[in-house]
Amino acid sequence: MILKIAYTLSREMTIFNLPFFRRLRNVVYGRYLQCVGINVDKQVKIQPLHRNAQSSIQVGKDLHIGAHATVDCSGQLVLGDRVTISEGAKIFTHDHPIDGGPLDWRKNPVQFRSLTIHDDVWIGANAIILSSVGEIGEGAVVAANAVVTRPVEPRSVVAGVPAKHIRYRSIHE
Repeated sequence: MILKIAYTLSREMTIFNLPFFRRLRNVVYGRYLQCVGINVDKQVKIQPLHRNAQSSIQVGKDLHIGAHATVDCSGQLVLGDRVTISEGAKIFTHDHPIDGGPLDWRKNPVQFRSLTIHDDVWIGANAIILSSVGEIGEGAVVAANAVVTRPVEPRSVVAGVPAKHIRYRSIHE
């Protein structure tokens, strides 16, 4: 309970943008998410956006999240090691169906999904990852402002609205 309050305060209060408090914010986020080596910028939200008993998040090592990013874990979310989520990116693990129900779509039940973002993925600034994605493969790059609606292959670079495969990364190990 105290950790959740500390997490909420460190997320919302601007004092945590000062150098000393920024380090404290990273400690709080790290403990809240059970993550080693986390670096979180200002106004980052990592939370379930809808109530769900199966909501969960699992985070690997060395997570970096840029300012004003939103990470939804209403469904199940797995973030691998060395994942970077750039400024303003939005990741969703839920959807609001608009077909097969009443005209007022808000009366339809929320659909929760799982999403796995594998190791060494970079999600560019203002990119949007929708709940239909399911998986972003190891070493993939999602370009800035892309809207991802389908799974992304390992080492793939995707861009556009909707995001399309552009090329594979050239990796020298």
